Parts: sequence; C-alpha cells; structure tokens
Amino acid sequence: MTHWKPLVLAAALALSTAAPATAAQTGSPGRDASAAPAVPDCAWRPLGYRSSNVAYPDTNSQYWLLHYTVQQDLTIELDGRYPDARYASFASYDASRDSFTGPDGAPAVLTDHQIAPDRGSHNPYREHSRPGGKFTVSVTDRAGDRRNALPLAPTGTPEGAEGTVIYRVYLPHGEIRLPKVTFLRDGHRVRVAACDDALTTGVAAPSRGTAQGAEGTGPAPAPPATASEPPRPAFSRLGGSGLYPNPDNAYVATGFDAPPPGQVLVVRGKAPAGTTGDRARPWPDPEAQVRYWSMCNNLWWGPGEVVANPLPDGTVDTGCRTDHDTRLAADGTYTFVVGTEEQRATVESVPGVTFLPLSAATPTDKHLLILRNMLAAPDFAEAIQRVPVGSEPARTAEVMGDHYPRTAYCELTALTDSGPDACPVG
Repeated sequence: MTHWKPLVLAAALALSTAAPATAAQTGSPGRDASAAPAVPDCAWRPLGYRSSNVAYPDTNSQYWLLHYTVQQDLTIELDGRYPDARYASFASYDASRDSFTGPDGAPAVLTDHQIAPDRGSHNPYREHSRPGGKFTVSVTDRAGDRRNALPLAPTGTPEGAEGTVIYRVYLPHGEIRLPKVTFLRDGHRVRVAACDDALTTGVAAPSRGTAQGAEGTGPAPAPPATASEPPRPAFSRLGGSGLYPNPDNAYVATGFDAPPPGQVLVVRGKAPAGTTGDRARPWPDPEAQVRYWSMCNNLWWGPGEVVANPLPDGTVDTGCRTDHDTRLAADGTYTFVVGTEEQRATVESVPGVTFLPLSAATPTDKHLLILRNMLAAPDFAEAIQRVPVGSEPARTAEVMGDHYPRTAYCELTALTDSGPDACPVG
C-alpha cells in the first residue's frame, strides 16, 4: 500500500498562496492609529487550478482567500449575495492553514443553507427562491453570540498571527459576485477592495514540462517497459493536512504508480446519490445522499497540482470528474479508467466507463487519486464522513461497503474487447 502522509507533508511545505501583506490604516482623522484595524492590501485572492494550482483543487470549483492579521476586538464583515451554484461556503483557518473550532465552540464553516438572509431577502439554499438575495457574514472572536458568524482564531492565538477566510463556490451558474469586505475595530471601519485578479479566469500556467507539450513539441515519450505490474492501489481515509481542507468535505485517497505500457488503471465503486445541476436549491434534499462528489487525479510530488492537460484545440482536460459527468451503470456503479491522453479516445469508446487523464507532461510519474463526498446526509451510513480519520484501507472499505473504490491494472485491449467486466477489481 502506498501511504499518502509524506506527500501531504511535502505539499504543506511547498504551498505558497501569497502572504497576507497587511498595513495599519486609520479611520477618521484624529483617531488613535493603533486602534485602527490592520488590513490586507486587497481581498479575495484567487486559488485553484486556473491560477496557482496548489492544494489539490477540485476543478469544478472556485476558491478565493481573504488573509487577515488577528487583532483584539477585530470584526470582518462580508456583505454578499447568494450565488446561483451547486454549493457555496465560507470557512476560516488558523495560521497552520487548518480548520478549527472557535473559543466558544463555534464551527469555522458556514455553508450556504446555514447563512441567514438579510431582512427582505431569501436564501435559495433554504427555500425555493431566486438567487441573488443579500446576506451578511461576520468573522469575529464573538462568533458564538452572533448569527452568520465565523470564529476569527482558535483560543490562545496571539495578536499578529495569520488567519484566512476562504469563499468556495462549486459548479457556478453565471456570474459570481464576491462579497464586499469591511474591517471594523474600535469604531474604525476600513473597506478593502477586491484584488485586481479576483475574478480573472483562465487556464493555470503550465508547469514542470507541460509548456513544452502545449507548444507542440510532440507527445510525451512512451513509458519505459515495466518488469512487473505495480501493486494494486488501495484508498485510505484522508485527514487534515494544513492545506485549507473544506470542513464540508471528506476524502479517501491513494497514491499509484503509472500503468505499465498497454495497460490502464481501473477504479470501480458505487456512486452516492448527489444533487444535480449547477443551480442553487434547498438542502437537505430527500433524494440525495450527498450534495456533491468527485474523483480527481493529481500529481504526487510538489504543492499538490491537479492534472490539467492542454489540448491541441486550446481546451484543457482536467483530472477531475464530478457526479454530473460520470457515467453510471444500471446498478449505480461507476468505472473510472485512468490512462494517457493518447488512450482517451479508445477508453471513451467503451460503454459505461469514464476516462481520467494521467499528466501529459509526466505520465510515468506517481499520481494521487482523491474521492470527495460533500455534506453527507445523516442516514448515509457508507459516506466517507463515517470513516474514522486516518483509517487504513481495510477499515475504510468496511465502513464504505459497496461505495468503497476498488482498483485493478488492466490491459487496454481486454477492456475494449470485453468491457469493464474483463478488469475485475479488488
């Protein structure tokens, strides 16, 4: 079995997401400058495969970071509008980039359906209504006494420590309006403008050889011959990592060696019933076991890049497949087939399978598969959330049952000739 912890540690050391540059700013003239809040240069720095591609991003989502300096009696107000999207949330993080519980027990995440609307507005994640209604979220050391509040920092955090709020949106429909940000302290109010690149979209800058492939210098070299088949990958329950984990998500992951020449990696399991589409709708949903799920293929080394292969037509084949673009069999099972871009057309010709790409730049390097479950329903006993954090494959499989992803290396010709049943997983 391949263990993922060394990778997580390496990624945590390599992660760089722009330091929270801050400067003390005064409010009205004549006030004591020391009482004014220290504020960042701008709000909502983008994070994700389109910008920096670190921390294993899900390519069907967008993330924005608001860095701040912990100060006594500081409150940060976020004035926003409910997006039209499958999911949205705010979460606060400590200086180690981990989630936490506030001094008064307040959780460090506010999910869309938990955010109360401003007077006269409606929350489309609570009731059937149009998106765009207004809300106000506060980040404060008195979160337990307020509605729509996130804790500023864990108990005992010294002034001057770093904190971060992340705004997440999955499967957005149409334009996203980022919340307006105001820092308040001792009567001072300082509005912080959004960063210039906050709403910039596009393809992540190629890295580690991808640029050469994108510029048409020819396909990556064929993998060298392998003396024996690599060990079969097995998924374990992933825990906190210091990489801004989403508290609403739970993950299982496995590292794996590239398939030998002529082979592919097959991953099969039962899909949870998820909500559908890219529009805001009320949660809980009586017909769904999770709000969202996805399988993503990432690079094992470095800061945690998700696969993002530039294609000749100018598009990008990313390493994520979400519930809405995964083929399912009649019994509700998925079959992912991981291979090279050169194998893609052949794989996609097989009924009932969903292709996942290896990195086009480094197809023979080690990769990492991550399966996400978001917001599991209370009666979904096989959800990843029910698996104790850090569980090894045997315990993870015991809890997840048929929903556990099982794997096998398989000859591509066997897959195309006889279908997925020719590749028994275990």
